[in-house]
Amino acid sequence: MNRSSTPSSRWPLIAVLLIVGTFAAYVTHIKKSGEAPTVAQSTPPAPAAPAASAPAPAPSGGGQAPASATPTIQGPGTFYPSQGHAHWDESRLKDFRYNSNPPTSGPHEEVFADGYVSKTPLSNAIQAHLLEHGNVLIQYNCTCPSLVKKLTEISRSFDTYNPQMAMEMGKAVLIAPNPTIGKNKIALTAWTRLEMLDRFDEQAIKAFITAWLGNDRNSRQ
Repeated sequence: MNRSSTPSSRWPLIAVLLIVGTFAAYVTHIKKSGEAPTVAQSTPPAPAAPAASAPAPAPSGGGQAPASATPTIQGPGTFYPSQGHAHWDESRLKDFRYNSNPPTSGPHEEVFADGYVSKTPLSNAIQAHLLEHGNVLIQYNCTCPSLVKKLTEISRSFDTYNPQMAMEMGKAVLIAPNPTIGKNKIALTAWTRLEMLDRFDEQAIKAFITAWLGNDRNSRQ
C-alpha cells in the first residue's frame, strides 16, 4: 500500500467540512439576527377628547332664555331665542312670560287677527301665533293718524292676498296699536326678531319686512 497518497486524499474532505461549517455558522448568525427583539418606540397616548358639555336647559315658563343663544339665520332686528311653538288655551297662557315685548315666539292660541289693520291691541298669544306662520307685525304707541296711514300704505304694498289666507300662508303685514311698548315707539316683530324704532323709518321697516315675511326657515327656529 502506498502511504504517500493518504494525506493528499484527505484535503477534499477537509475543504468540504470547512465550507459546511462556515455555512452553518453563517445561517446561525442570520437566524439569531432575525430573532432579535425589536424595541418599539414609545408613542405618548393621544389626549382624551373633552367631555361634551350638557345642553343648556330650555327656559321654563316665561323665563329669560340663555344669553349665549345665537341665531341660526342672520338678518335685521334683535334675536330672541325661540320659546317654542306650543298651542295652549287662554287660561294657561295667563301666567306665561314672553322673553321679549312685544313677543317674538312662544306658546299661543290658534287664533288670527280680524284683518290687516287693527284699531285695538292684539293679545300676546295672537301675536305669537301670527309670527309662527311667518307674518310680520308693525305696532305703535301713539295717537298718530298720520303715522298709521304711512304704516298702512307700507303694509298694503306687501299684502296681496285675502287677509285670512295671507295670515295662514305667512304673507301678511299687520298694523296694530300696542300701549305696552315705549311711548312714540314703533315695534317691528317677526318670529324670534324684534326691532324698535324711535321714529318712522320707511327704509328700515321695508328691510325688516323683506327679510322676514314668509321666511319659513326663520319661523322653524
